[in-house]
Amino acid sequence: MGAAWAASAPSLTPLDGQGTPVVWCYHGQAPDTRLVVVDKSRQRLLVLRYLGKLGLEYEYPCASGEKNGPKIASKDEKTPEGIYFITHRYKDRKVTIFGDRALHLNYPNPQDRAQGRKGDGIYIHGTNRDYKPRSSNGCLVMNNKDLARVEPLLDEQFTPVIVVERMALPSPALQGEACEFLRTVNLDALGAGGKSPQSLELLDNGKGKAELKALAGDLERLGPGLEVRTRGLALFGAQGQWVLLANQHLKGPKGKGVAVTRRYYLTGPSPAQLKPVQVQWVVPDLPKARLLASWAPAKPVAVVAKAPVQDPQAQIKTMLNAWLKAWQGKRLKRYMSYYARDFRSSGKNWRQWRRHKAYLNRVYKKITVRVEDIQIKVHGSRATVSFVQHYRSDWHRDLGLKTLQLVQSKGRWLIRSEQWKKLPAPGGAPKRG
Repeated sequence: MGAAWAASAPSLTPLDGQGTPVVWCYHGQAPDTRLVVVDKSRQRLLVLRYLGKLGLEYEYPCASGEKNGPKIASKDEKTPEGIYFITHRYKDRKVTIFGDRALHLNYPNPQDRAQGRKGDGIYIHGTNRDYKPRSSNGCLVMNNKDLARVEPLLDEQFTPVIVVERMALPSPALQGEACEFLRTVNLDALGAGGKSPQSLELLDNGKGKAELKALAGDLERLGPGLEVRTRGLALFGAQGQWVLLANQHLKGPKGKGVAVTRRYYLTGPSPAQLKPVQVQWVVPDLPKARLLASWAPAKPVAVVAKAPVQDPQAQIKTMLNAWLKAWQGKRLKRYMSYYARDFRSSGKNWRQWRRHKAYLNRVYKKITVRVEDIQIKVHGSRATVSFVQHYRSDWHRDLGLKTLQLVQSKGRWLIRSEQWKKLPAPGGAPKRG
């Protein structure tokens, strides 16, 4: 094929000068120079190939979703618009609703997810029945025989499926800008510094998804000590979505190597204004993914500085403030958490005290407690706290001297008992020495 095919392939010309420019460019050794373009306005699937010039290799009719516009949500009967890749191939001797074969596309891709587009289950699939244009639920439908001819030509790693409402060829200026970007791009800068989240994909993307997600975090630390050889690059663009493909071979410790395709999902109106969305690493199988992730340097362990230990009196004051806040807020569960399980007061144990406080919370709409003249004496894991307490509720108010006996348990100060002694009204209260 080669040069003879390139010479005989029909050149592409704009249909009418309108539509979405589909941009492509290759640099170095690309494993495959085909791209598939679906023109929804014409209901046609085109297999294009670049061999010195871009030519039309095959063109077949197809049917897209019943509704116009790009897919946004599940069951909206629209076909996505963007740049996609095959994740699964299905073949069956029996003819089903998907014909005898189906190619699953990676919708929603990272750009779709960034724009909040949802749904799944988008295929290029066959059928042995007659079909009308724009008659699917969102998939791309082709005659079984046509799809059988196209399917072997598509490569999971390097053949994009670009879906647009109406295809147009790019202007020479836009095409030149894309190729200049590809020639001068710095891949390390494009995906470095956490600008682009990393993900890990397999050629059969249905296996080991949970493990792949865990391994993907290691890829951001790859780089030091690795020998990376980029064999070829490709860039595709349509409607502000761009995908840069890098055909690479990574060589790690002990001479072991892994062939990967890295997909840089980008967004922007032109190659000069691209911003990264996500980087995908596409590897053949799960063992290769594990090997690749194992080359990442160990993740640095953050040393958490120990908070300075408060002195017992400061700890008790903090506890008192929280206890009073829970009391006044009638937060019974929180309030009782400051009482030791062996608490006793006024003949009541912990459970009886809780029932008593629950009753008061129901009776009173508002409770206000103010304390002053706090005295704290600490003896190891025990402490005595006393203060003047001003208590006020809907029906009742009093002034008294309260004494709490505290015990330290598992790093917390808890109330083991409390006593209250009524004081004279303000003006006649004795001074405390």
